[in-house]
Amino acid sequence: MFSCQLNYKKPTEVIGKERFWALVRAPRTARIVKECRELLAKGDTAAYNNKKKGLPLMVFTGTFEEWEKELEDKKTKKRWTEKGMWRAQSHVCLNGLAVADYDHLDGDVRKLWDQAVGRLSQADYQRIVLAYVSPSGQGLKVVFTADPEEGNLIDNITGFSSRIGLEPDESGKDASRGAFITTEQDILLIDESRLFTYESRDYKERYEKLYREGNSQATKGMQDSTMCGENAPLSSGRVAGGEGITLDDIDTTWNGQPIQSLIDAWTKQHFAGEGRQSRHEACVLLARDLYILYDRDKHKTLKAVLAQPWVQAIISERNEDVERNVNDAATYVAAAESENAKKGKPWLPKPSKEMQNVIEQLQTEQLQTENSPLSTLNSSLSTLNSSLSTLNSPLTLNSKLSTLNSKSDIYAQLPFDEWSKDLKELSGHYPCMQALFANVHPHKLPAVWFSSAAMFGTLMTRTWYRFWYEPETQRRLNYSIFIIGDPGAGKNIIEKFYFKICDPMLQADQLGIDAVNRYKEGRTERSTSTKAQKGEALKKPIVGIRVHPARTSTGEFIRHMMAAVEQVQGQNLNLHMFSFDAELDNVTKQNKGGDYKDREILEIKAFHNETDGQFYANSESVTAMFRVYWNFVYTGTPYALSRKVNQRNFGTGLCTRLAVIPLPDEGMAQRHQEVQPVDDEMLKSWAYKLDKVEGELPIEPLNDETYDWQSARLEIAQFNQDKADRTLLKRIPYYGIGISLPFILMRHWDEWQEKKTLGIDDMDKRLCRLAMEIQYRCQHFFFGEMAQNYFEDQGKEFTQRRRTSRYEECFRKLPDEFKTQQFMECFGITQSAASRAITRLQKDDLVEKVKYGLYRKVVQEFP
Repeated sequence: MFSCQLNYKKPTEVIGKERFWALVRAPRTARIVKECRELLAKGDTAAYNNKKKGLPLMVFTGTFEEWEKELEDKKTKKRWTEKGMWRAQSHVCLNGLAVADYDHLDGDVRKLWDQAVGRLSQADYQRIVLAYVSPSGQGLKVVFTADPEEGNLIDNITGFSSRIGLEPDESGKDASRGAFITTEQDILLIDESRLFTYESRDYKERYEKLYREGNSQATKGMQDSTMCGENAPLSSGRVAGGEGITLDDIDTTWNGQPIQSLIDAWTKQHFAGEGRQSRHEACVLLARDLYILYDRDKHKTLKAVLAQPWVQAIISERNEDVERNVNDAATYVAAAESENAKKGKPWLPKPSKEMQNVIEQLQTEQLQTENSPLSTLNSSLSTLNSSLSTLNSPLTLNSKLSTLNSKSDIYAQLPFDEWSKDLKELSGHYPCMQALFANVHPHKLPAVWFSSAAMFGTLMTRTWYRFWYEPETQRRLNYSIFIIGDPGAGKNIIEKFYFKICDPMLQADQLGIDAVNRYKEGRTERSTSTKAQKGEALKKPIVGIRVHPARTSTGEFIRHMMAAVEQVQGQNLNLHMFSFDAELDNVTKQNKGGDYKDREILEIKAFHNETDGQFYANSESVTAMFRVYWNFVYTGTPYALSRKVNQRNFGTGLCTRLAVIPLPDEGMAQRHQEVQPVDDEMLKSWAYKLDKVEGELPIEPLNDETYDWQSARLEIAQFNQDKADRTLLKRIPYYGIGISLPFILMRHWDEWQEKKTLGIDDMDKRLCRLAMEIQYRCQHFFFGEMAQNYFEDQGKEFTQRRRTSRYEECFRKLPDEFKTQQFMECFGITQSAASRAITRLQKDDLVEKVKYGLYRKVVQEFP
């Protein structure tokens, strides 16, 4: 696997075959490449360099692990951290591919390529997995498998280039180096079987640690592979994350003060100030102060600066040249000294005011520590008073409340980090998933995945499958999805995908909508025009409009649902109705209004396509029995959800049919997000493909996976005697299949088109299992307590209160063997009444006769 960065301001993403070809074949790519070559022809190099940045950047050498990067708005100077697979060599995951970059070639690049390939041995030629003409039209990029024995990337590039007869660009030595992609017509050679799947564990184990530590120079002749010894050259790109460079081998104190303590306090004060500078400017200022403190020793200054983690961060992120910063600091000090010398004023180098304040502060703290206990107590009291005054300030109080609220995030109990990691990893193997996840906060990926799967699955309405429970029944892809997030959480992203994915249904419905409007206009004209009244009688069109808003009468909904029938492989098949609404409250309000308008029962029956019917007296309504085929995706707030589903109506069964996925309000709103037309084209392209799919989908491996998953958890629920858990588990396998199946079909599209089979493998099972895990956790998150309360209340409601009657009490007091007289005395009745009662008890098998006048109790208590 390898990575792609679509925007310099965004993290990378793992790219698969479908995604790669979509980017290469996109009209936007062709347009930018054309404009790049036109700019170069005019000699406008600056414009060319700016233009080519609009192309996707491929990092063929591997992928990147997730890490938190510090970001900054250059205008507002606001800083924040964002987690993602950012392109940094310190977080690279090598795959064993190397990229040789040949720029500024003289002559026809294609002819030069043919000549170069002719110089290669068969073994070297077979190592090539991709070769293409660069966007400039004047360069060549060759991706090939690296040989661990030959060395690291630059070693392999140098050796390969010497055999191919071309001079490489040395920038290819970095593992995070990217290559701008070009058009399909510029691809000279490609081996798809290896390009998208190649992994060399040997290469990864031998060289990945070196690259993460910043060692990308040639390894040939190296005595120590770690390159962390004293003989290793000090350079700004040598060590990442502060590893390998410390202050142990240089002066660690200055006038009795620990150098690192001075730096830490200076850094904290500098970055906490108003209008603080960027990390680059901070690096320059720190270099000046340390250069003065170390008596103009560049070597010690460089080491001290490089030892700071935030400096290593800007080295890994943008190859910060720290050596140049130290040289600039030295030049500044020398220039200041020279300027003062011209004025006849001797200049004694002093650190900045920031550093002087830090030095004074640390000296004061040291004196307080060395003073008497009374002084220490006074200092503590002073600090306490200062803290109390600070706490009482409104600004600080608001800050405390804000912090408290952030820690009480109710969504924190859900494993969003784990889910997003799995989804990002899987997205490289499934078409459309990367397009869906672009510009989306990681914690919002489950909501985007479930909602988009429901839309894609609804387009597959002409298909069916056999479920392991009652396999004789044709099951359809049914979805009842609620996406729940706080106000302003970004629920509009679901609406954006709705218009893109559901375009086939929306376009098809427009014909039916136009026909109905023409009919209504005709009826209106008949009531006002004498000429129109003489025309032929108007007949109401029978149309199968499938997409319905919340503001739809139940009568029209049923009429359209019964009309939306197509013949598929010899059988009449109902097409699914579909509803989307950005406000769940609107759905709740519109669905109410009397028995005629109430569609909540239809919502419940839709999940299993249960039977309903309508028999009304009015002439406009349809009289029929029908099955309900209706999928819906609604977004709303937690309050809207509570009005739709609550403890009072939990027993209706809607909760166990719903997939309610949270959409946390996380991440910063990004300005100037780059629009990716290729993503829109890909989503629409697949939407129209899935809209034509028909027939039975073979999913037996998914049946095995869902059965095993549910059975294991039902056994635990049974052991725990947990009826609530058992209830919530019952319908989760349907979502495991329904959410994963559209993407599985896209992944195996060629096989389906050719053989009508799906080669479902372990990766597909993993996708299905992830859908079930998310649904299971979300079910418990939203409805777990309701389910527990439901069964507890049910137990209280149906538990009969034991009442003991006087008759039963008297029977209990009888001895095991009794005579008629004893019965009379115990019950307080006459002899004739006692005889009748004993006879009844004998008939009920409650007592038996031992001998004349003597009886024995068969039971001790009345049943």
